[in-house]
Amino acid sequence: MEKIKLNILGDLVEIRIPSTTNIEIIEKQLKDIVRKNYKLLRILKFYKIIILNGNGSQILQLEKIIESIINLKPLKKIDKSNERLKKNSDYKFHYGNLKSGEKINSESNVIILGNLNPGSYVKSEKNIFVYGKACGTLYAGCDFNRHQDTYIYAEETENLKIRIENIQFMYDDKESHKNILFQKKMEKITTKKLNEIQIKELMKKIGLVLI
Repeated sequence: MEKIKLNILGDLVEIRIPSTTNIEIIEKQLKDIVRKNYKLLRILKFYKIIILNGNGSQILQLEKIIESIINLKPLKKIDKSNERLKKNSDYKFHYGNLKSGEKINSESNVIILGNLNPGSYVKSEKNIFVYGKACGTLYAGCDFNRHQDTYIYAEETENLKIRIENIQFMYDDKESHKNILFQKKMEKITTKKLNEIQIKELMKKIGLVLI
């Protein structure tokens, strides 16, 4: 059965509901996905439900479920706002885990909500932000002639292979492996542990307008 999908544009999350007549299954799915992604969704402002063949009472019920779990507001006048958010956003969003052998290549910043398994690979011309456990290979700033202050952030790491611009680095620190920022300075890669405020500021730089 097709599942609910999230699509983030700036400070808006679109919640795409599959076309189905079984609203009880949809309600359960919605509760599960909002709770599972609470850490990311709590820093956004608005949501929009997209559902084919849904009636007003069903949408209202789904809105109540969302707002009972997290403090988001429904975005009613979406057309002009959606264009503004797209223009201000400069990132590719990936929802879900990357298995061994799976790859992401992007000219934009990359935000991943999920885990990177050993053997997975992410390449970005700009920056990489992983909201999960990173065990694969991350390559940021491959277009380093145009972009400065390139970074990679990972919520959790394990035997992570890093490349920023032309410098490669293997990170396997067992004592400090959570909320780590990797940056290139003086021809080497440095590491820094971030707090919650610093993480929000980091995301704000790539187009997510935070509360």
